[in-house]
Amino acid sequence: MATKKEVKQYAVLHYRTGLTRINIYFTDGSWDYYINLDPARAMLLVDILRNEKPVFWTEGPDILWTGREPVGEEEGI
Repeated sequence: MATKKEVKQYAVLHYRTGLTRINIYFTDGSWDYYINLDPARAMLLVDILRNEKPVFWTEGPDILWTGREPVGEEEGI
């Protein structure tokens, strides 16, 4: 059964070898990660984690997703 978790924090790690990793920390104290990301995918994930709230993770199918937002909403207005 899939479990929904809310994302609390994240960390981006980029190694000298070119490997990029994103750690995702949840409100329940657990964590998961994306590893060996290409630059475009890493940028997309960081953009979601940095600019959206709330952000959720569905464990099982491993889906990162945002809460519902109105179309065309500008942040901070």
